[in-house]
Amino acid sequence: KLSAEIQDFAKRSGELEALKGFVEAKAPGAMGLERATLWYGRTIGHVRHPSDPPSRARVFAIRRGGEVIGVLEVVPAGPELSGEQVGALQLLADQLAAAIELCQLIADKVKLERELAEKAKMAFLGEMAARIAHNVKNPLSSMKTLMQLLEEDSSLEERVRQDCRLVVAEIDRLNASVSQVLRYAKPARDTDRPVDLSRVVTSVVALMRAEAERRRVNLEAAPAGGACLVEGGEEAASDIVSNLVVNALEAGAPQHADSSGGNHRRLKVTVSIMPGASERGLVVSLFVDDQGPGVPPDVKAKIFQPFFTTRPGGTGLGLAIVARRAEEIGGTVECISPLTAEGGTRFVVRFRGAG
Repeated sequence: KLSAEIQDFAKRSGELEALKGFVEAKAPGAMGLERATLWYGRTIGHVRHPSDPPSRARVFAIRRGGEVIGVLEVVPAGPELSGEQVGALQLLADQLAAAIELCQLIADKVKLERELAEKAKMAFLGEMAARIAHNVKNPLSSMKTLMQLLEEDSSLEERVRQDCRLVVAEIDRLNASVSQVLRYAKPARDTDRPVDLSRVVTSVVALMRAEAERRRVNLEAAPAGGACLVEGGEEAASDIVSNLVVNALEAGAPQHADSSGGNHRRLKVTVSIMPGASERGLVVSLFVDDQGPGVPPDVKAKIFQPFFTTRPGGTGLGLAIVARRAEEIGGTVECISPLTAEGGTRFVVRFRGAG
């Protein structure tokens, strides 16, 4: 009866953690046990070590096709398990193998469906972005030209010319937002070409230094010594580095303010070659460290989602572009925050070495 209930629960739930809780709740009463623990993705060696002290606990390997895919650990209610209990528990372990495999199949199916849905969403976004480019960006360009010409009219009052400059600034802001949507929707080009990540970092930091100084941020680049070739291409690498730097610059007010008017916040961009960089793999890391206030846990879980933002006027696409580009080139991106008790955030992007 318990085996049938487990199979039925696995079909309805499809989640391994839920299956674990169900088995651990039901097995003791049904099998006359003090306790039962289901370990999936582990072997007996992970659960019990030869040096462990003697225990009443017994472990049963859960096998599928000769491979151990989990362990059922039980503690009998009495001094030891009876022969009947051992046989029943071995049969249960065999049934659990099918249940675990079923949950894994369901999880894989759900993952595939989500990936397909994401691709469909991206295809729609790409089509929408193309229409935005035609229906919004071109008129904005014409409006900007007209405003600039109007501003040059010497017969206008200074107040009117100031209004023209404000309109031009707003047009530039709208253009930047539209461009970000287009950039997110379209995949990066030439991702099969190697690029020197150290050179990209040096270039981006040089371009961003004036903005960093305006924000009173000490922006530093620490490229790897010599060329550091990674897979992914120039466009993807530039998108990743520039969006991470912009995000860090906007991370918040300096933590340590004084009256000197100097730089009070440090932002460092580092390229590190990990051991084994001569082999293809995730061996080259990009670190972007800032001394902002840090990222709250509830926000950190959403920061790579498109259009999620906590900043007024933000598009919520900067970090989404980073995550998308990292995925396109076979890399990974991770956010670590806070770094200290005062805050701070580190983004780590791992690239595949092209050496």
